Amino acid sequence: MRKDALMPAVRAAKQGHECAYHYLKRETRGLVKRVYDDHLSGRARFDDWESEALIVLINSVRCFVLLEQRARFSTYYMQALINKATDLKRRALSKKEQFNSQLLPYELLTCEVESKADLDNPEELLIAKEALRSIHIRKNTRYAKGILTLVGVKPLSRCLKKQDKRQLEQVQYRFKKLLQDALDYD
Repeated sequence: MRKDALMPAVRAAKQGHECAYHYLKRETRGLVKRVYDDHLSGRARFDDWESEALIVLINSVRCFVLLEQRARFSTYYMQALINKATDLKRRALSKKEQFNSQLLPYELLTCEVESKADLDNPEELLIAKEALRSIHIRKNTRYAKGILTLVGVKPLSRCLKKQDKRQLEQVQYRFKKLLQDALDYD
């Protein structure tokens, strides 16, 4: 095996020298760019990937065993970057992340929208009823339970199953979005 040119910098980084990390980051910039181009281009911004790669570099230096040199540090770091890119792709493609990406962030809402309508105000009651009418009613019981819980007819049970909780969140999101659209219409 050839002599590893990064080994002195890895030793220095393990001993706590901060300048060694700067050197390693500069010397492995090509690896970071290559993994980004091969695995993540179009999925994430490059500056976000650079920050993730720096975290991977710190962990790689910490976990790399100097005495058992079965691989060069650059090979070890490259594999760690590929593993991190694979993890990021899996997380982006998960059902939970796809559901969360469809939700409107709270900061984008222009006015406060509560999940329960003020039943004393007839105008808000009419808006809530119209929003409920326009929700696409599905033919399953979890969705119906979610609507009943949302409007306060059925009390919320203490422990919800994962599917029931997700169903309730979906109903709540659709209701809030329709209510927001109704309020924006005026």
